[in-house]
Amino acid sequence: MLDALLPHLHGFDILDQTQRNARKALLRVPRGQLFSLLGLLKQSHGFVTLTGIACTDWIEDEVFRLTYLLETAGGDALLGVQTDIGRAGDALETAIPLWPQAEIFERELHEMFGIPIPGHPSLGDFMLEGWTHTPPMRREFDTLKFVQETYEMRTGREDNQDVREAIRRRKAAKKEAAAKAGSKGGSKGGETA
Repeated sequence: MLDALLPHLHGFDILDQTQRNARKALLRVPRGQLFSLLGLLKQSHGFVTLTGIACTDWIEDEVFRLTYLLETAGGDALLGVQTDIGRAGDALETAIPLWPQAEIFERELHEMFGIPIPGHPSLGDFMLEGWTHTPPMRREFDTLKFVQETYEMRTGREDNQDVREAIRRRKAAKKEAAAKAGSKGGSKGGETA
């Protein structure tokens, strides 16, 4: 697919290209060219469906890597278009004018990663009502600390168990039951003989 597509993308700085198979490919572009490329792909190359926007937190490089997943109407070609934005409050342009379904994906990016998206019509609470902590999908978010500080009412409850310890107890009980059943079966076998 890339062999046919790339000659039509002159003027774009393609940072990386991966030919996975005839139907799937991945392109990386500079942030400044992202929306020009997305528009061209939709209008001139038939990528009419935005199936998702994925985000990976590369905390070591101080960037979020965004991947726009595009598909043609017939589903015969899938294309990922990636770009990086800074983790320290870099804003992302909205893709709603190209694909209305971007509205829900961008709300998730905003709430879960804290990415500002100027021009988006509804960035209010999405899934995390009244959330005031670090966005939970950022790698600096400490889930264990959050749960311990927020859900104290679980302390001492029977359903608040260390999973590994609970599994060890169950295995030990099962082994003990099997040993008892074996000893009973062995003595019965001896009595009938």
